[in-house]
Amino acid sequence: MKIRPAINLNLSNSKFAESNTSIIKSEKLEQGSKALPTSTIETPVETYSPYSRAKQYRVHLINFSSDNGSIAKPPEYRYGELSTLEDIDAFLTHEDRLTKEQADILRSHVPSKELLSLMDKMDDETLSQFVDVLANSFNVGSVLGVGANMEKAQELVSVLNSMSEGDIEDTVSTLTALSEQENEDSDFGFYLSSSYHKNQEDVTFRSFSEAANYKTLASQKLHFGKITHQYVDLLAKNRYSQGDIESINQHLKESSFEQSRGILDMATHIKNNDRASFLNLLDEVDKDSENNIFAYVSRLVDVDEYTSAYESSEGGKVLFTDKMETESERTEMYTHLFDAYEKQGVTWMEDVIEHVHDHPPQVQSQVWQAINQTIEDNPALFEKSDSVEMWITMRLSSIQRDFENKQIDEIYDAAELPDIPYNLGRLSWIKNEEVAE
Repeated sequence: MKIRPAINLNLSNSKFAESNTSIIKSEKLEQGSKALPTSTIETPVETYSPYSRAKQYRVHLINFSSDNGSIAKPPEYRYGELSTLEDIDAFLTHEDRLTKEQADILRSHVPSKELLSLMDKMDDETLSQFVDVLANSFNVGSVLGVGANMEKAQELVSVLNSMSEGDIEDTVSTLTALSEQENEDSDFGFYLSSSYHKNQEDVTFRSFSEAANYKTLASQKLHFGKITHQYVDLLAKNRYSQGDIESINQHLKESSFEQSRGILDMATHIKNNDRASFLNLLDEVDKDSENNIFAYVSRLVDVDEYTSAYESSEGGKVLFTDKMETESERTEMYTHLFDAYEKQGVTWMEDVIEHVHDHPPQVQSQVWQAINQTIEDNPALFEKSDSVEMWITMRLSSIQRDFENKQIDEIYDAAELPDIPYNLGRLSWIKNEEVAE
């Protein structure tokens, strides 16, 4: 879809020696001429006032005149990265398709040839949606500012520019849905809380593992709260065919924030030979299930899930924050999930999730690795209806106990560091559901 006015610059015209630039029949640029006396307008050449146009659209004029007011040479133009009058006029034409507020947002993302080329492929509705996404999820005036938001927006423009008009429309529609899901996520920001203990008034001590870094965790929380940015990362990796992306897009549009975050992280970090299983899993998973697999997976990239709560025998609670699982660790976890999916199916996996979802993300990979090994060694063990619950009762407690002992040792070490050590007494891990009650 091309929306570009035709501009014919008459650079040899003598009017470059005057205060106005001559342009032949540009509907866009002729607006400035309306303020001039009729006697100054020639036919068929209409006069364009660069000054009024520049003031209205913030076009920067360079070398327009010498210090004494005489014309030194034809003017040069700068509008963001655009420097030709034709490109500038085409960009301004797109701005006029938007509301004033949307045009201001678009302008803040630096007019460029790449952005201009992308907008040429967009109809009015798609362009409006695209700018709204920029405003809500890539706003250079937000906390992330000109850093991550600007960089990711430029990456998005490059990715979209390589697509057909139909694919651009579908992708922008998906971004719109993801942006709305982001806005519905109420726990977004730098502050590290705990999914296991939201009320921190009775916290008597808090510590971090040796591997955890507060700044890194805060950055990760902000990063994984922006699922629109995760989506750009997925598109940029170009791991899937356009048909596969269309399928992923449809599921993302129909999902919750947590489900989309899980889908995107899994799609981005799974092994290449797991992609077919992933796409099949997408089609089979029940989005309305309380034990939705992708919402469960989302906890692996929820920084707050890595803060555990312990009750102290001396009164109050102790919080301990660990590092988040790395990309390679999450990839390994996803491989365990696909092994279970291929052997046992979605319903069986949801049964397992019901029993393990309220345990820390750090133990999940070990649980699935162990249960897959049991399936391989004794597949008949899981033929009974209560077999999953029986296995969890026998095996999960030891995995959880090892996790707790490691954290408690680190907590006690940290409590000894202050000049006046903390007496924490005996510590008991608190399950998420117990805290919620």
